[in-house]
Amino acid sequence: MSTRTVGIWMALASAVLFGLSVVTAADVFAAVSPMAAAQVRSVLAALVLGVIAYQRRLTAHGGRLGWLALLGLNIAVVTFASYVAIERLGVGPGSTIQFTGPVLVLAWMRFVEKRTVPRVAWWAAAAAVTGTALMTRAWQGELDLLGVVAALVASLTFASYLIQGERLGATLPSLTIIAYGFAFSALLWVLAVPPQWDGFGAGTWVRLGLISTVGTVAPFLLEISALRRADPGSVGVVATAEPVIGAAVAWFALGQVLTPIQLLGGTVTLLAIAGIHWITSRTTTWPG
Repeated sequence: MSTRTVGIWMALASAVLFGLSVVTAADVFAAVSPMAAAQVRSVLAALVLGVIAYQRRLTAHGGRLGWLALLGLNIAVVTFASYVAIERLGVGPGSTIQFTGPVLVLAWMRFVEKRTVPRVAWWAAAAAVTGTALMTRAWQGELDLLGVVAALVASLTFASYLIQGERLGATLPSLTIIAYGFAFSALLWVLAVPPQWDGFGAGTWVRLGLISTVGTVAPFLLEISALRRADPGSVGVVATAEPVIGAAVAWFALGQVLTPIQLLGGTVTLLAIAGIHWITSRTTTWPG
């Protein structure tokens, strides 16, 4: 199995964990605002990752502290912008616009970095966005200018995160990258929004702990590790499996039945991911 293929499987495992965490997050939102949940998630993830990185002596930043701070800014902004977009547009339009990020990454690779991007990759990215739109029923949202701007910011910062992750992964271990990224993200969240966690019950803290570890630390480590092995465009396309996994889990765990159009969307997205896997496993020069 090639290194890039391993990266694709890591990206898919990351998307699965992100998708699984959606059910827990939806349950937490009944007691905690999305903003507070995002803040706690960043702080707890930063603490866990910081301790592990320190124990493994992987805290040396190699002179890339500025880039790591920028990565942390991206993590904080993409989370905030996504929540604003979903709140004002609904899950469908907000998620669909955000997941145009992989298309932006492919455009960056092709026109800025002058890499060769196979035609299959473009088709896969377009299919992934289409599948996400069908899965989330994007057409059901109402047009809101602030929501659209927030969704576009989420798309840009998601693309930037993928590109930065690949570059940092060329010189730093995955744990170092994501530990610093979340440290800066947590710092920004605490400075921007004073913590108000007094009213959280024990059950809420348990769920937030699961979101912060299984739904944040593990998938982010996998995604950064994937970016060290595969190109950011492919990793981004595979990341669009997240809403598909989330919807499937909600179907089985919460009884939220999917409509035929949503099932079609999920199928289209999975076919897009299969296309990326196919071109990755059979091409020896991309992404050169």
